[in-house]
Formats: sequence, structure tokens, C-alpha cells
Amino acid sequence: MSDNSSPPPKPESESPQSENKRLRELVVSLSAALLRNIARHPLRDRDDASHAERLMQEAHECFRYAESPDLKKEIAEGLRAVGHELMAKAVELETKLQREKWKK
Repeated sequence: MSDNSSPPPKPESESPQSENKRLRELVVSLSAALLRNIARHPLRDRDDASHAERLMQEAHECFRYAESPDLKKEIAEGLRAVGHELMAKAVELETKLQREKWKK
């Protein structure tokens, strides 16, 4: 049984245009997979700074991928929305951690 997620082998004579097209299609596929994964596995509340930092990194990745050229508009909008949600969650978590720190 073959792994459908691995890209097909690249022919040696592939032109830069066809390579770019293949990479754009891969970005679209990965973006859709990311959105499906986030929808299936919503964020769980964790109360540590490393989790907040990870959320911020994932948000920045969503924003970066959303700016990919030739990305479908719906996927780009979805990535931006997820990025904003992740960033808001990170800020919320950081605020909670700071308040707990001040109470001590």
C-alpha cells in the first residue's frame, strides 16, 4: 500500500514552471490538510509558556502560507482566520500566566 501523502518522483527534465506549479499544488494540499486537522482537533487548554510560544509560531506560519502566490482565496482566508485564532489564544494564555505570576 503506497503513501498518498508523499509527492510523486520528480522527473529530471522538469521545467522550473512545472516545478513551481507542483509546489503551489503541494502548498494548497498542505494548507487544506492543516485546516482539516485544526477542525478535527481543536485547541486544548494548556497553561504553560512553551505552549503559548508554539501557538504564536503556528499563527505566523498560517499567515506566511496564506500569502503564497496562486493559493486559492478560500484557503488563504481560512489560514488567516486560523492564524488570528491561534494568536488570540496565545495572547489569552500569556495574559493568564502573567496574572498568575503577579498573584504570587
